Amino acid sequence: MADGGKLVEVRDLKMHFPVQAGVLRRQVGSVKAVDGVSFDIYRGETLGLVGESGCGKSTCGRAILRLYDVTSGSIVIDGTEIAGADQKSLKPMRPTMQMVFQDPQASLNPRMTVAAIIGEPLIEHTAKSRRERQERVYELMDAVGLNRNFANRYPHEFSGGQRQRIGIARALALNPKFIVCDEPIAALDVSIQAQVVNLLEDLQDRFGLTYLFISHDLSMVRHIADRVAVMYLGKIVELAEHEVLYARPRHPYTRALLSAVPEPDPSAEERVERVILQGDVPSPANPPAGCNFCTRCPDVHARCYAEDPQFHEIESGEWVACHLYDQTKAIARQAAKQEATSIHQGGRQ
Repeated sequence: MADGGKLVEVRDLKMHFPVQAGVLRRQVGSVKAVDGVSFDIYRGETLGLVGESGCGKSTCGRAILRLYDVTSGSIVIDGTEIAGADQKSLKPMRPTMQMVFQDPQASLNPRMTVAAIIGEPLIEHTAKSRRERQERVYELMDAVGLNRNFANRYPHEFSGGQRQRIGIARALALNPKFIVCDEPIAALDVSIQAQVVNLLEDLQDRFGLTYLFISHDLSMVRHIADRVAVMYLGKIVELAEHEVLYARPRHPYTRALLSAVPEPDPSAEERVERVILQGDVPSPANPPAGCNFCTRCPDVHARCYAEDPQFHEIESGEWVACHLYDQTKAIARQAAKQEATSIHQGGRQ
């Protein structure tokens, strides 16, 4: 759980990729992969970021770490604004923020040994001697459950789960505060997924890490995340504590997403009301004029086609972007809550 203030602050983050056409390769449009995302991540917290494939989750994670030059917006990590910084200025910040990639086989250099892969950040960012680097590599291998005797082996000699442990060890090499886990279990067997997630949780407790955990596996996110943000077509549509979001989803898309999660209890499965969405996800190069979800929403009304809903807080810690919960209703609910509290306190006196 979070144990401090904000470590990561993202405001109105946009990541648009140009679409070019013609002989002169002129820009004729843009793919709005991330389109105005805002959220905070607290120290020691795991924020889950979920949504269907192509919604912009991975792009958002990479943009926050400045693996892309962002189109606009603000990114503050550990008190430092990095959204507009050049790569040279970002280098001192790199030890603070690291990433665990989705495909462990593709993210590890097949020509380098495990020791070289884990030790590479130490060469780039520290002045440690060769012996000190070797000791640090052994420490990291111990931390992620890898045998030291395998330090001189190559990635192809390991299983998928072991390769992901190598990637995690590399991410930990510089003692980061913030790690983006980009679907770290998606490429692994189900039997190995739990081991990797338990390892991430153990490392978080041991080193005080803060995670952005990107996944489409809602069951796993429920297990590991403190809060959950739901993303659809480049925008966050809902954000809340994980228990609140799974028990009382507000946004129609969140309800549809959670209704698709398999229920292991057959009696409970029979009571689940499936929300079947009609149509396809619109193109991020040409999103709807109003709400991005209006073309598939079962609760759509005229305002949704014309006006993009604001992402705002409707209850303490519950944020949603939906006209069903506009600012007027939120203010009215808050006023009613305060009135009820004052009446209760008055009765006690």
